[in-house]
Parts: sequence; C-alpha cells; structure tokens
Amino acid sequence: MILALGLVVLAALLITVVIDVSQLFLARRDLLAAADGAALAGAQAVDEARVYREGVQGSLPLDPVAVRRSVEEYLRDAGLESSIDGLQWSVVTDGTFVRVEVAGSVRLPVVNRLTPGAADGVAVSASAAARSAVVP
Repeated sequence: MILALGLVVLAALLITVVIDVSQLFLARRDLLAAADGAALAGAQAVDEARVYREGVQGSLPLDPVAVRRSVEEYLRDAGLESSIDGLQWSVVTDGTFVRVEVAGSVRLPVVNRLTPGAADGVAVSASAAARSAVVP
C-alpha cells in the first residue's frame, strides 16, 4: 500500500515536470521562430534610395528605420502576447546586418498554481540574426 502511494506521488511529480517543461519548450520554440522571422523581415528592408545612388557591393544596404518598423510589425503580427507575458524586443542593425532579441516570461501551468511566489513565471529569451547578402 505504501509502495503504491509512493508510485502515485512519483508519477504525479513526473507528470507535473513534463507538463511545465513542455510549456517552456513550446514558448522558447515560438520565441525562436518569431525572432528568426523578424530578423528576416528586417533584412528585407532595403534602403532603395542608397542602392540607386551608390549601387550594391556585396550586401544590400538596409534602412535602419524601415528595419525597426518591419521587425516591430512582424512581432506584433506573430501573436506572442497570448502566450508570453511582458514581451519585449530589441533590434540592432549596422546597415547590412540585423539582430533581434526577444524576451518575456511564461507562466507554468502547474507550478504557478501551486506556488504563489512563482506568479511572475519563468523568463525565456531568444535571438536571431540575418544579413542581406548579395549572391553573384
């Protein structure tokens, strides 16, 4: 009887861990996909006026304002606000390179209900980079 009770408790703990770790994995995967897509969207914000004025030497010049606008629009449309709390992002560009960092917190389904101190969730983050290279 005691052994059976111990196995039930162990199984419940294992299920709890699997559920919460799965939630973290899925949130991180969503953040990685969003950061990657946002970096690619930013890398497509070509500074057309500069291309026509100076031409292209190895990589397409990017418009920093258009890069930020493209990244923000992509991340808003990604719908991460429903699964990630306190979503924040940053964009770094040097004119040919875009780096996007996305961060937030995830509320765990089981642990957050059982422990009031974990109400803020677990911090998750992801980053991605893209370059606008020209292939000859």
